[in-house]
Amino acid sequence: MSRDGRRHSHELLEGYRFAAVKLSKAGVHPIELAKSFGVARETVYEWLCRAKQQGTQSLKSSKSCGRSPRVDAEIGEKLSAYLRKPATECGYSTDLWSGPRIRHLLKHRFGIVYHVKHLPRLLRRIGLILKFPERRALEQDPEAVRIWKQRELPRILRFTRKKRAILFYADESLISLIPYVGKTWALPNKTPIVRVSGKRGQHVGVTAAVNRGGRLCFELTREGERFTAKVFLRFIKKLRLEHPRRRIVLIVDGASTHTAKIVKAFEKEHQSRFSLEILPAYSPELNPTEQSWRFIKTKKLNGSTAKSKTELKTKARTTMRELKRDPKRVASFFA
Repeated sequence: MSRDGRRHSHELLEGYRFAAVKLSKAGVHPIELAKSFGVARETVYEWLCRAKQQGTQSLKSSKSCGRSPRVDAEIGEKLSAYLRKPATECGYSTDLWSGPRIRHLLKHRFGIVYHVKHLPRLLRRIGLILKFPERRALEQDPEAVRIWKQRELPRILRFTRKKRAILFYADESLISLIPYVGKTWALPNKTPIVRVSGKRGQHVGVTAAVNRGGRLCFELTREGERFTAKVFLRFIKKLRLEHPRRRIVLIVDGASTHTAKIVKAFEKEHQSRFSLEILPAYSPELNPTEQSWRFIKTKKLNGSTAKSKTELKTKARTTMRELKRDPKRVASFFA
């Protein structure tokens, strides 16, 4: 029989210690106690000696404090400062901080070799979480984005409040017959299967505008139609019909369909009731409508079983109508 007490739980050993003191007083020999509990006799003698010198309360289990962390508060702050910057500033080839890169940084900047399994616990301790990175275009002008955030957007918001207007962000997107398929739960020995159409080039165009207050307006393209300035102008007119008593400020990207002559002419003709604002180039992250496309394609139409463009159009229209009736969800795209 094993005499290693480490195989027992802390709770069980605590019970053994108190029982050993009680049985010893009743006349049971320590060797017999050791055999009964499956521990070494020296362990039982140590329990009895401790109880005699320090009292029976000293036999209670207590958690070990463990060794001091290798990454203390000071090193943790320095590491966090490094990780706030793009990884390229520390000599790595891309901006992202992967696990191997952080371990490499710890080893070469602080002389600490950290085990790969314990690294996530360290990173959570210094305030980091695992996130999917956003894609940013190489052509984006950071200065233009900064000016938009610090000057243009506050100007637009002041104008909107002054005129008691309603502010929308608008964008277009294609919903394909071959949908995005994300992960799903399945048994380890079974590969999940989702049936999708093999027809390529089959899609439905959707133009939508969202508002921080949870409003949504949308329109699907007609058969054989593409995103053109005329289609965009038709959508603007629909948006104005849904809010006939309010001045509308519409923020869009700089696509040619949004800056065409007929659109500018319409804006000039209706300048007392409508105005258009253009986002910096290559900056989709500034448009909350992008979040609605992500939600629709990856959550609502994920693995859609539509077999034809007609069926896809029906599903897309139903999904957009459901989203329109969910203002809290729409407002969440502005978080």
